[in-house]
Amino acid sequence: MFTRPECDALAKAVAAAGGKEAYCLAWEFEMELRQHCLAVEAETRVKLKLVPIPREIMERNRTKPPPFLEMAVLEAEAVLKAATSGRGSPKAVDVKLTKFLPSLAEVPSDELEALKERAVKSGFDFIDFWAVDFHWQPGEPFHHDWQDYRTRKDRSLKTVSDAEHVYEKKGKHTICVKVVDVFGCDTSILLKVDG
Repeated sequence: MFTRPECDALAKAVAAAGGKEAYCLAWEFEMELRQHCLAVEAETRVKLKLVPIPREIMERNRTKPPPFLEMAVLEAEAVLKAATSGRGSPKAVDVKLTKFLPSLAEVPSDELEALKERAVKSGFDFIDFWAVDFHWQPGEPFHHDWQDYRTRKDRSLKTVSDAEHVYEKKGKHTICVKVVDVFGCDTSILLKVDG
């Protein structure tokens, strides 16, 4: 697994060598690593491209290498609003998806070019399911506090949750947002909120 400390060390080494870009190939990436990379890129001015190693590379009968594509990009924001009227009332929290770009790593090579352009124009079309855990804790299982998904009959999908979640205790909370795309790949990010 490619981790944050490895990301930091790589960016510093590339910057020290005068490089401007690095490709990070790994079987897995630490959760929320793409967001961490953005901060590292701003600090070091080294562009980090996270590329999952495709499983197809292990196929014995493969005659040419599979495509290596960057990992999915997921961005979201917390939406706060008053849960009730009155001074000092608690805030209700929802989540809004702001950007999704699937990795297309699971797409067969002959279909890849046709889907690349569509993915950039309308990435939300590639979301099959998404869920929110309003009480995410490291090492704990993901809890589906809210979710939305497409069905065969109803292909619509909300891009803003309608949970109107209210935290019982005031303070800082971590929200985990998980997206599963139409290829079966999942992508997660964490959001910090004051509830």
